[in-house]
Amino acid sequence: MSMSMSLPDPLVPIRAAVEGVLAALHDLLATVGLDPAAGVTWLLAVALLVVAVRALLLPLAVRQYRSGIRMRAIAPEAARIRERYRGRTDPDARASLARETGELYRRHGVRPVAGLLPLLIQVPLFLALVQALEHAAHASGPTALASFAAAAAFGAPLAATALSGGVPAALTGIGFLVVTAGAQVLTQHLAAGASPAVPGGRLLLLLPLATAATGLAFPIGVTGYWACSALWTLGQQLLLPRVVRVA
Repeated sequence: MSMSMSLPDPLVPIRAAVEGVLAALHDLLATVGLDPAAGVTWLLAVALLVVAVRALLLPLAVRQYRSGIRMRAIAPEAARIRERYRGRTDPDARASLARETGELYRRHGVRPVAGLLPLLIQVPLFLALVQALEHAAHASGPTALASFAAAAAFGAPLAATALSGGVPAALTGIGFLVVTAGAQVLTQHLAAGASPAVPGGRLLLLLPLATAATGLAFPIGVTGYWACSALWTLGQQLLLPRVVRVA
């Protein structure tokens, strides 16, 4: 006798909230005169959703940016500490290495684990965003997102993929993916310039190429979200060094 148990998806409540916000943004755009059935209206709602989410996460991004600057500033001193204990694997040496490194971090106000907090928050949130857009692309019946599945922008159905929606969908989907990949390359180039320790060259192309290849199988509405999010990240990378001061 076999028994199966389905575990609840922890992203479902987040996805439901995102779908509600997306529908509300679409309705807001419709009230100011945009065609509620048009794909462009839905894409603008997606763009506003990206702006709203990323704006809420901006304080965490600033915190992460400041932590990165402090980490780079103390990197030479941290390397000297590690060098003193190179080749020593006894418990006393490991304890001393951890203690001196911890003291260095405390002295300069660096919290390495705290720097991961924005990523830990963003991963489930962004997965839920993508789930919501995929769900919206295939919605049917009397739901708030039903018109998303039926809408088209630039001749491409938002529910179609670049591989399955004909020439308009291919051109639109590939266009969004080119914007996404280009923004990611520029963002990583800027990050590598700010931190020489970040590997450059062909490694910078791996994530954009993987995103572009994977995105061919996602609905146009999802790739539109990726493009908006990548452009926000690029703008954030350009602006933070100019407006954020590290004490």
